[in-house]
Amino acid sequence: MESKSVVLCGVGGQGIILASEIISEALFRHGYDVKKNEIHGMSQRGGAVVSFIRFGDKVFSPVVKLGEADIVISFEQLEMLRNVHFLKKDGHAVTTDIKIDPVPVILGSAEYPDDIPGKVKNFTKNLCVLDVEQAVRAVGNLKAINVLVIGYLSHLLPEVKEKIWKDAITEMVKPEFHEMNLKAFELGKQLACEFNPQ
Repeated sequence: MESKSVVLCGVGGQGIILASEIISEALFRHGYDVKKNEIHGMSQRGGAVVSFIRFGDKVFSPVVKLGEADIVISFEQLEMLRNVHFLKKDGHAVTTDIKIDPVPVILGSAEYPDDIPGKVKNFTKNLCVLDVEQAVRAVGNLKAINVLVIGYLSHLLPEVKEKIWKDAITEMVKPEFHEMNLKAFELGKQLACEFNPQ
């Protein structure tokens, strides 16, 4: 198959690197050649984090070029706006409704942009904004949001069997968090099935 690309983005502390590792492991177990890399912000928590994943029959580089990503998933809305340029025309954009003020906004030298979903829709008609409060009520913990988006992604990559996704999750998260994360995965998949682009 022609290689495909996924971009994950957000801020430090949101579990982006773990999500990237789980996704890469599941794709590898399916039989794809997988390459990934990450770009970390200036601070471990609060700085921007971007992870690139490319997969297919044969992949030579993890680098995703602008306009090349099939899917961009953001854990925070402003980071979606910063990284949506990687998306192919009418690729899939998935973001949470979480807003975390960056340092310039905290210092008062900039304002958090308004109507980010409206701006992202200039790039794709396939935008889903996940309601985090709803997810937390269902799952019980904000820390499972990274696996929620993996569940959503699994719907966009139906060739990878559900068991492979769940095995990768179970292997890569601590045993005491298995139930919570598997519930988050199921919810993410359900939300993807219910989503209709507007």
